[in-house]
Amino acid sequence: MRVNVKEGELITDILYQHTGQDDDQIEAEFYRLNPSIRWEVFVVDMAVILPLPRHKHNLKTVTRSWD
Repeated sequence: MRVNVKEGELITDILYQHTGQDDDQIEAEFYRLNPSIRWEVFVVDMAVILPLPRHKHNLKTVTRSWD
């Protein structure tokens, strides 16, 4: 997905806003898709390619020991 970003925005904020994730794996994929970006903050307004979100299958749930 291609999105426009503004100068001063954080990469992790953009990732979380559009994919709901900002972990190391999706950030690494972002840098792979956008090899010209080398900073954590956008220094100019530009269009970037965002990776598809990776859904975590091992979601933890709360277990109650009493009823």
